[in-house]
Amino acid sequence: MAVAIAAVYFVLSVGATMMFRKHADRLIDGPRLRAIWAEGLTAEARCTGIRVEEGQDAEGGFVVHRHPTLEFRTDDGRTVSFEERQGRLSPAVGDVVTVHYSAADPEGATTRGPSFVMLHLRGLVLGVCGFFALTAAVVAVVA
Repeated sequence: MAVAIAAVYFVLSVGATMMFRKHADRLIDGPRLRAIWAEGLTAEARCTGIRVEEGQDAEGGFVVHRHPTLEFRTDDGRTVSFEERQGRLSPAVGDVVTVHYSAADPEGATTRGPSFVMLHLRGLVLGVCGFFALTAAVVAVVA
């Protein structure tokens, strides 16, 4: 009986892990960013303007979001302009930054560079949650 309960705990934990992994990856735009980084195309972009967005955070505090408009030239000579919405950089007008882009969709460029966590998020979540799933199954058998 204990083994059956452990198996149920394990299956439920693995299912929750898979759903969490997929949701977390989509939430941080992981598939799109990994595809851009895999192509390896970069360019120097100049900040041509900054749009300021004011609002409130969850606790009612005042927050300001800066969205720079960046312009760069692709390898095929096309000039592309885009607004960075998720970057961590806040360049001033006229500053030059490195952007990563895809040849198929250069307007979807980003200033975010590859990071270990973003590149390996799926495996990290799977490993940590898999460990907890196995632990839950072992605890169910022992208890």
